[in-house]
Amino acid sequence: MKQADIANWCASGALPEGDGLYSSLLKEDGLFDDAEGIQWDFKEAWPFSQSDEYFGGIARLICAFANTQGGIIVFGVHDKKRTGGHNSVKLNIDRFNLALRQLLDSLPVMSVKSYINEQAGGVDVLLVKPRPHGVPPYRFNKTIGKYKAGIIWARVGHEVRAADPSHYPALFCRARAADFGETAPLGGSIPPSPATLKQRFVGRTEVLDRLFHWLEASDEPRTFLHGKGGSGKTTIAYEFARLVKDNGQNLRSFGDERLDAVIFVSAKEKSLLVAEAKIVETESRDFSNERELLYSILYYGGWTRDEQYLEGASVDQLRADIRDYFNFHAVLLVIDDVDTLTTKGVDPGSDFLYRTLCRAERNSKVVYTLRNAPSQSLFNAVEVPGLNDEDYGQFIEECIEHFKVPPPTAEFQAKKLSEISERRPLVIESVVALRRTAGSYEQAVELFQQQTGDAIRDYVFLREWDALSSNVPRLLLAALSEFNESASFSDLQSVLQYEPSIVRDGIGAVREMFLQIDEAGSDALYALAPLTKAFVKSKRSQLVGYGLLRERVKAFHRHVAVSNPRVANIATQVERLLPNRYQNHQSDRVNDAYKIVSDKNLPPYVTEDPFFRTVLGYVCSCSIMTRLPQARAAFKYAFDMKFEPEYHYLRAWFNAEKGSGVNDGWCISISDFVLQGKRYEERDKMEMIGRKATSLYARAQERLITDPSDALKDLTEALRLHLRAYRLYCIAGDIRAENSDRYARGTAFQLFNTLAKSLVPWEFVEILETLARSGDGYIDPLEDPIAEAIDYALRSSLKADTISRIRQRARSATEALAHDAQWLSPAVKERVLIRVRRFEKELEDKGKALRQMATSNSR
Repeated sequence: MKQADIANWCASGALPEGDGLYSSLLKEDGLFDDAEGIQWDFKEAWPFSQSDEYFGGIARLICAFANTQGGIIVFGVHDKKRTGGHNSVKLNIDRFNLALRQLLDSLPVMSVKSYINEQAGGVDVLLVKPRPHGVPPYRFNKTIGKYKAGIIWARVGHEVRAADPSHYPALFCRARAADFGETAPLGGSIPPSPATLKQRFVGRTEVLDRLFHWLEASDEPRTFLHGKGGSGKTTIAYEFARLVKDNGQNLRSFGDERLDAVIFVSAKEKSLLVAEAKIVETESRDFSNERELLYSILYYGGWTRDEQYLEGASVDQLRADIRDYFNFHAVLLVIDDVDTLTTKGVDPGSDFLYRTLCRAERNSKVVYTLRNAPSQSLFNAVEVPGLNDEDYGQFIEECIEHFKVPPPTAEFQAKKLSEISERRPLVIESVVALRRTAGSYEQAVELFQQQTGDAIRDYVFLREWDALSSNVPRLLLAALSEFNESASFSDLQSVLQYEPSIVRDGIGAVREMFLQIDEAGSDALYALAPLTKAFVKSKRSQLVGYGLLRERVKAFHRHVAVSNPRVANIATQVERLLPNRYQNHQSDRVNDAYKIVSDKNLPPYVTEDPFFRTVLGYVCSCSIMTRLPQARAAFKYAFDMKFEPEYHYLRAWFNAEKGSGVNDGWCISISDFVLQGKRYEERDKMEMIGRKATSLYARAQERLITDPSDALKDLTEALRLHLRAYRLYCIAGDIRAENSDRYARGTAFQLFNTLAKSLVPWEFVEILETLARSGDGYIDPLEDPIAEAIDYALRSSLKADTISRIRQRARSATEALAHDAQWLSPAVKERVLIRVRRFEKELEDKGKALRQMATSNSR
């Protein structure tokens, strides 16, 4: 095996002619080499199917080769005999490339060549070049078999592995094995790692992927890495800088620019000593204003080591030096924790630096880390979320090893620790560190929730809390800390007693750093995560006006909460007889439950209680001979009393109404009540969005003959809701997304085809445009219905004015469909846009043909 030959083929992108391949791959005995390596692999057959797991494995291998150093796949080699000639599948390169492009969104640079050799046997060789500069690592956009979407694959030895930090130099910096130890790091300066855990950087592949893609492919010289306190921004930014400095010799920033230096400077004032749970002043702070920042860049960048000059120079002199420095050097500059200054109103010179980088003769880049999202540049910012499932588990393992403590139970790790930490690395470190002196992780959590955790919470939140411009947003947070469930805008206005505009401003001031917002229903709901709530509780007693606010919240709770023990006891008896996990119940149990709730001896303080009425409605909804009128009256009474029933009570009522076979609007009303409610969880609301859509669809079927106009309105609204549910399920990673996809497709087929075959075929294009512009859901399920409706429209006998109207709507729809926000898959978006644009051209041709025919007939 001549590995150097394979490396040359991959670098040049050209396979050898004739026997050159065999001389490089065969052993002395004339058989193909048994070993596979970092740039070559053997397969017995070309993939017959372009959608099965074998194809997925080949596609994964292609991704791994393209993401690292390139490679060749030799098809036709028997796994045991090591001879060629065993590929019985005819190569269809166009079909293969199309399937790969749809799976990856873009196609790696590849070439295929077939070889014939009588002794060794014929083979087909696929060469995969390393991905071009400016192209992000390849990954699947959908799952195939056991190969999941979104994973970045790397070639490691003879294996394909999911990328982890050990692969980052080759994956992101394009470093080659031969380079390690042979090339010098880039210039500049970075400090020692600021991370508590210095053994190994954990995960964060997605964030680093976005940073490296910005570095290579974006013409924007500035980006922002933002996230909540303790989320790991500084550690990620440092790792980014370290990777580029140590391994960036083959890396090219935008404009094919070779970097000269990497500089990391920080404005961080305070640090948290995790092991001691103590906040300390940062000793190694690099700058506290613009002058000190410019000084640090020039000094650490190697422009001058004359500290006496730098200390005596004016800001204008330093600015002139900075311009010269960036004209001569291409630099990656990382500026950490810049909002330490901006929250105090100190200008760190960001605008000057940005203008300088834009106008410099060389291409340099700057990354700022900050907590609040940059309102002036949201499109060019990278958010640091809490740890994902895989990174979360690995990070806990690192913490356990670092602090030498036993591991937590799987249940504690998945629930309690995840909840109180919000998966912020700094908080996880703190809780695990407390385990050293606590008898258990439960006791460590208790310590964290008490005064021991005050320093951590202050480090995470206090700077933003102090930076709030008035008392209103702090009181808003204090009000939410008194609620045990999410609160609506009207709830907050009721307890705060402020004008709507003031409440809106208060929400705007705290939404980024403090709030959890549920926007699945018609009204947004606001809440505090456990870590945030614990911090606010420690500060709220100091607020002017908090005492009065607390009494208002208590009064509000008394108005909406259930406090009747007799009713609670009845509810317990009923739910033991009719468990909510069952949709159907035995008749004798239903009758026993009904006897309890229909007892004529129940006093008025029970029967007039809205909670009791919902229990009554639940029992009536569970009856085999459904007592629907009584159930409706019971739930309506509760609604009128501003009481929100348990979700499973409403679900039982919904199922009873649906099972009645009468589409008289009750199912839709129940769905609307849940969507507008404030106590229902997001997954409940997502479910009700889909249920409302199916109810509208069922009603439309009954109306298509008697009232087609209203039927089409129902179908349109049903489609919008299905697409909305599909988007929410996809974001939540909920398996029910598949059902929503299927329902949306079915609804769209009927709606679009009905309109395409009607006298107003342009209306299906109008609806398509409206759905695209709404941004309410992912519209990927519409791909096939759009294509079929277009075919129907083109087969119809259209008049010239009708063709003109459809073309006008199609142009407008094309513009709306071009936006990325409403698509889950860029590949689907591209295919739909191609089809709609072709539709415009086909309509144009059809219109021309009609005009020519009219001209000919007039003669």
